[in-house]
Amino acid sequence: MNPISLTLGFNPAPNTKSLIDGSVRPKGIELRVQTKFSEGFDNVGARHRKIIEGAIDGGELSISSFILARLRGVRLRAFPVFLSRRFRHRCFHCPANSPLRDPSELAGKKVTVHRYNATTPVWLKGILQNEYGVKPETVEWYVAEPDIAEESLHPPPPQIRVRFIPPPCTREHAIELLEKGELDAALEPYQTLSSNPRLRLIFPDYRKVEEEFFRRTGAFPINHLLVLREHIAEAHPWIVESLLTAFREAEALAERYRNEEEKKEAAWERKVMGEEFSYSLKKGCARRSLATLMEYQIQQGILDQKPDLESLFFPQALEL
Repeated sequence: MNPISLTLGFNPAPNTKSLIDGSVRPKGIELRVQTKFSEGFDNVGARHRKIIEGAIDGGELSISSFILARLRGVRLRAFPVFLSRRFRHRCFHCPANSPLRDPSELAGKKVTVHRYNATTPVWLKGILQNEYGVKPETVEWYVAEPDIAEESLHPPPPQIRVRFIPPPCTREHAIELLEKGELDAALEPYQTLSSNPRLRLIFPDYRKVEEEFFRRTGAFPINHLLVLREHIAEAHPWIVESLLTAFREAEALAERYRNEEEKKEAAWERKVMGEEFSYSLKKGCARRSLATLMEYQIQQGILDQKPDLESLFFPQALEL
């Protein structure tokens, strides 16, 4: 049998690098990997758009964008392969001279997120509401990287105040405004902000808070899933097992690609979660995390109701 050619887009992270360098090869598949889609912060957003538009066969996609795309008829389906997941209390930033001492003080403030509907902001807004009592409608949200097409199809409800930051509408400019104190906080996943002397973390001891969050909720924030166009799996059902097996092998080899800081972080995450750290929906952590995320989407006016969780995934992938 001749191999099937697939083009997937994903981030060159430790859990995918063995697929990029060929150490892991999915059986029966000639895998072409694309990692570069745009310059700067927008590379991830550009990849997501290419996957949703069908320019490539699939890859690493934001869960929120994936769910919204399916709701409007895009025929993508997921694998229980969680390519990006990380605790998120470390993503609350404010100016170094800000009087803010607790997230509950963000009610009535100007806060920037890269997109209102994006997965990381959904997690952070959900934490803000459910852990600290700050509802989305009490904050002025400043979007730094709008996806005009998605947000026109799935706009926030009218009680949510969402504005674009002044031109140029980029994350870089949003951070400049934050440094000047023209914005009060940023809910951003970029750890590089932590080394910015003009900014500081709202949670200096974020690991302690994140561990407490996991103990209390059982949720480990999942951001990105592996997805594939449904017609490909319909034509070649064996592809589902081949890809899932390959990505699990790549995850098992991730340690060899991690730098020292990444090794420490991964060891700490394993310590916090124990046996829950796996590419599977058979254990509780992933199910709880996805259910929590969808509940946050409903609270924020992004979804009207929860989709059936298992309907988002290739059925055969859930059995493996």
